[in-house]
Amino acid sequence: MNPFLTIFIPAYNEEGNLEGCVNTLIARMEELGVSCEVLIVNDGSNDGTARIAESLAASYARVRVIHHPQNRGMGGAFKTALLHAQGEWMILIPADMAIQPQDLSRYIEAAPQADIVVGHCSTRQDYTPFRRLISWANRSLIRTLFGMKLRQFQYISLYRVDVLRSIQIEYWRSAFFLAEVLIKARDQGRKLVEVEVRYLPRSRGKPSGARIGLIIRTVRDIFDYWLRWQWHRLAALLDPSFYPHG
Repeated sequence: MNPFLTIFIPAYNEEGNLEGCVNTLIARMEELGVSCEVLIVNDGSNDGTARIAESLAASYARVRVIHHPQNRGMGGAFKTALLHAQGEWMILIPADMAIQPQDLSRYIEAAPQADIVVGHCSTRQDYTPFRRLISWANRSLIRTLFGMKLRQFQYISLYRVDVLRSIQIEYWRSAFFLAEVLIKARDQGRKLVEVEVRYLPRSRGKPSGARIGLIIRTVRDIFDYWLRWQWHRLAALLDPSFYPHG
């Protein structure tokens, strides 16, 4: 019997965080009575992450590991996890957690009424002023261009796996892909439900989301998809039989 939940952990040079993250998540799921698998995607790490991941898989029957020979980024790891997920639902939990474990219950409670449960946290106290600015600009741009009413697009969400597999994820090479999934799910008529959760600051390792190259690629991808999205909307108005792809 397949588990209810696939917990996907992307891990790139996370030797200081991975073991504690997995132990915490498995304990929390046991408290909640949720059947789960933990799917670790070692994304081309060059530290001890691969060794620790394999050790966890040997210790827990519910832990599986997939290794990328080279780093493919968060989006590439996400696509790999989606391909191999066995759960009815999938949630991406960073190796540094980034969420208070107690708040995971809020996703589970909201799941019956949703296709995607979107987490919202109001404060990220470990963010530099630059990261805060980038995060604000990203949210504002997506809300304005795509008419999205959600408050966050790149935090932790819980997805029905069959919904994810109905969506073509095109922009996985940039940070836009998480918002892309939400936009396409909204346009399919899927139900997106927000829950309030609390952020957990990173205690070890370095974040990789504020690299200038990634920011530039993300902005480029946002506008690339917006132009195509506008064209699809216009084509649908002119020809009601036209349906844009997922």
